[in-house]
Amino acid sequence: MAKYDQIMKLLAIIGGIIALIDALLSFFGLSFSSGYWGYSIVWPIIAIILAILVILSVVQPGKPLPFTGIVLLIMGILIIIFGSWIGGVLVLIAGILGFLN
Repeated sequence: MAKYDQIMKLLAIIGGIIALIDALLSFFGLSFSSGYWGYSIVWPIIAIILAILVILSVVQPGKPLPFTGIVLLIMGILIIIFGSWIGGVLVLIAGILGFLN
């Protein structure tokens, strides 16, 4: 077990859940930390897919995506761009902790 593995999992799952809730709320214009530029329907759909991929990579490592620092780092940046600042930053911090292992 790596040094920061449990903290990485906790941050990634919380960030994925926040990003998923934020993307779902953005359909109704109620997003609390909108990270996308514009009001297209495609951006929240992409954010929902990214949030689900992050959650699944924590729950089932290796099935949709491996649970590694680089994957979390990339997913965190994409979530910040497409969906949620708060959720993306939490996933990004989990990815940085993955590099510290």
